Amino acid sequence: MNWQHLKTFLWLRWRLIANRNRRSGKGAIILQAILAATLAAGGLLSFVGGIAFGYYILPKAPPPVFMYVWDGIVVAFLFMWMVELMIELQRSELLSLDKFLHLPVSLGGAFVINFVGSISSLGMVIFMPLMIGLSIGLVFSVGPVMLLLFPLIGAFALMVTALTHQFRGWLASLMVNQRRRRTVITIVTFSFVLLTQIPNIIGVASGGWGRRPGTAQSIAARREIEKLDIALAQQQISKEEYDARVRSLRRPPQNESRQQFYETARTINKVIPLGWLPYGAAEGFEGRPLAALLGMTGLAVIGVASLRRSYITTLRLYTGQFSGKAPRATSMPVATPVSTGSGASSKKYPAAFMEQVFPKVSEYVSVITVSSFRSLIRAPEAKMLLMSPIVMLFVFGGMTYNQSGNPPPELVRPLMVAGGYAFMLFMMVGLLGNLFGFDRSGFRVFVLSSAPRKDILMGKNLANAPMALAFMFITALALQIMRPMRVDHYIAILLQMIPMYLIFCLVGNFLSMIAPMPMAMGSLKPVKPKAIVILIQMAFVFVFPIAMAPTLIPLGIEFLLSWFKVWAWFPAYLLFTIVEVALVVWLYGEVLERQGRMLERRELRILEVVTTKVE
Repeated sequence: MNWQHLKTFLWLRWRLIANRNRRSGKGAIILQAILAATLAAGGLLSFVGGIAFGYYILPKAPPPVFMYVWDGIVVAFLFMWMVELMIELQRSELLSLDKFLHLPVSLGGAFVINFVGSISSLGMVIFMPLMIGLSIGLVFSVGPVMLLLFPLIGAFALMVTALTHQFRGWLASLMVNQRRRRTVITIVTFSFVLLTQIPNIIGVASGGWGRRPGTAQSIAARREIEKLDIALAQQQISKEEYDARVRSLRRPPQNESRQQFYETARTINKVIPLGWLPYGAAEGFEGRPLAALLGMTGLAVIGVASLRRSYITTLRLYTGQFSGKAPRATSMPVATPVSTGSGASSKKYPAAFMEQVFPKVSEYVSVITVSSFRSLIRAPEAKMLLMSPIVMLFVFGGMTYNQSGNPPPELVRPLMVAGGYAFMLFMMVGLLGNLFGFDRSGFRVFVLSSAPRKDILMGKNLANAPMALAFMFITALALQIMRPMRVDHYIAILLQMIPMYLIFCLVGNFLSMIAPMPMAMGSLKPVKPKAIVILIQMAFVFVFPIAMAPTLIPLGIEFLLSWFKVWAWFPAYLLFTIVEVALVVWLYGEVLERQGRMLERRELRILEVVTTKVE
């Protein structure tokens, strides 16, 4: 492939991005321009700041701090790189291999185009100038040995980009089958979320052990301090001697712990290839360049091997080896007997799930609820959205379990559960605040149906209720186990799930009608969102706590009665929560009637938005 081909396809990639932004509206173009200017300024500032930091500050740091700085830069770069990779997996490629098959471009040329196009990212713009600037500053402040950092950084970038390209090629080979594509995206996203939450999970699992007495050495030190306390009380030693001996007993374990942590981090950097850059930089800082040379060689070998493997995968994709399987023969479905009689014969064959009818609501509501719930539990994008509340359960539980000191007061514990409820609901805003975005062309069913529009909204809200209420109940149960509440408070906090969820549904209904966002098939990426829609979604962050605040009025009433010591025995929280449930249920019905008329007026506009052609 010659330079003219590469330049042409890079221009084509830029042209496709520009056309996509232009279709999103003028507001999106302005936001893109501001973002591009911000990124350019950020890259320049990171470069200049890296030079200053490497020349004036970092050379004065001890070797452990020097290595920790490079570790922090590498971890931050890898985190941002992985986030961008997850976002890229949610959408189709701008220039896929299928678009090269009819063009006079060699296989190597197509591979180079895809690889060069995958290098540009936010992490590269921010952290690569920072690393280079830091290296320049260290060269002038430490000496010529720091020149080895430049090829070491280049080899590190080659390894990361090559491994990423190989990973994307492997996923592309799996996702040739469109039915398998959504499952692959779900698994990869869940694995990334789980990987980023490993520290929190470890903290939750080890939180109880962190409060245990400690090692044998610390126990012995405490016993010595107790003996010193007795000696000081009996005036056998002076206060100055007591302070000096206590400091000598407490300082060595701390220094030993820091040294042990440094040795552990150093060993991890030495073993794991992603840590070879910090390890080589730290060794060069101490005057030992061999580690930098070996690390540069090892990273380059890994990068070249990954590129070769990626090329082989590209060759197999190019020749159709991943999609050449013959379809498997499937047997004809066996008809299931359906009972149309009554009495004993009808009890033999219960109604299927899709035929369930719920009491106290219309048949329209039952049909919409069941069909929407089935769609949610089968859609990979809905499963990805439901991962966020699961992760928040770990985080919220760990924060509660690892609280030190005295347990919180009785009236604070229901407030903590209410905060957990708010977290759970806020994590589900992608579903509850965009009810029609995942319907896509299926929204035509609602537009063409004769169902009252308020029944459509109620059915959508009820479809999300099992998942939302289940997360909220688990939150309340977990806190009751870790921080037990009074019986009346626990019953009240369980009842409080209903008004909080209904009010959130009312706000989410408005958001779904005012600012619908079409979602790409099998992903969480909005398709061509307009700037005003993004701003409205951002404004919801400020509206959310204001909408949730009134649900805490019953708890506030009991707090005031307890504060002024008036009727302290009166279970105000429980009784007023029951009143609040009845009031919010009535308010939900009244507001939903008006929201139904609003949906009727805006349904054609929503249809136009959610059926936007997916890129």
